[in-house]
Amino acid sequence: MTTWPALGRRTLLLCAGAIGVVLALSVVAALVWEDAAWLLGALLLVSTGVSVVLAKSGHNALQLMRESLPTPVQAPAPTQVVPPTGLSYAPGEPLDMLRRDIQRDVSALLSLHALLPVTGSMPAPGGWAATPETLLVLVSRIMAAPRIDTVVECGSGTSTAWIALALKKRGEGRLISLEHDQNYADSTRLKLEELGLDGWVEIRVHDLVLQPFEARSRLWFPSEALADIGPVSLLFVDGPPAHLGAEIRYPALPLLTDRLTPDAWVILDDIDRAEEQSILARWVADGTGAAPFQVRFQTDRAAVLEHAR
Repeated sequence: MTTWPALGRRTLLLCAGAIGVVLALSVVAALVWEDAAWLLGALLLVSTGVSVVLAKSGHNALQLMRESLPTPVQAPAPTQVVPPTGLSYAPGEPLDMLRRDIQRDVSALLSLHALLPVTGSMPAPGGWAATPETLLVLVSRIMAAPRIDTVVECGSGTSTAWIALALKKRGEGRLISLEHDQNYADSTRLKLEELGLDGWVEIRVHDLVLQPFEARSRLWFPSEALADIGPVSLLFVDGPPAHLGAEIRYPALPLLTDRLTPDAWVILDDIDRAEEQSILARWVADGTGAAPFQVRFQTDRAAVLEHAR
């Protein structure tokens, strides 16, 4: 944008010269025609011109000062938070189910810590690990059972630490954890040592092998992994992982049923998946062992079985 310059020394000299010329001419005209109106008109013209020049110069000086200032940064307009559509806390809706899951998890964790005061950092539940509600069932059974001899779990991890802590508080029993992944087993051992619980647990690491089972070959732990196990008061089946084969966990109960005590509990995790539901149905329908099994109750993600009475 082009603007006039502010009033400077050169401008003042030009204005003074113009005023002088106009006044001189007006004086000469007044003397020649003997009329003072020429002088008065000249004075009016000069005063008007001076006023215009001064006003314009002042305006331009102010404009230059404004243009020299930094442009202010405008604050962004406040963002309006629009609530998402299609979400509802109505019974059965996703938000309602999520709220219920959180309430159950928090309630179970509070009960767990009330039963077993923890002094160290326990591994986190949920996700691939057992949920707080399932851990609470495991711990409660260990604390309340008339007798605890051996606890067996298929798949080590978070549950290993909580079971060991319950056995330590009860003061009897041992945990045998069957694991196929060496890295996972090492991680669990480190956590047990950190918590001072390693003396209550034996982690047996073996590769899964194909072996004949019910007229077909299945991947499962070798026979040496099951040596000297028994009597078993509690069996927790949370492994091997499902991606290793269809119904990979099915052999757990048939192969260990003859080592279970009469009042033993069998807990199958991850029954929210189709394969585990199929395994559960077969365990109940097949009448595994000398006596059939029945579902005693279910947690949010596990089923608890016992010998049918």
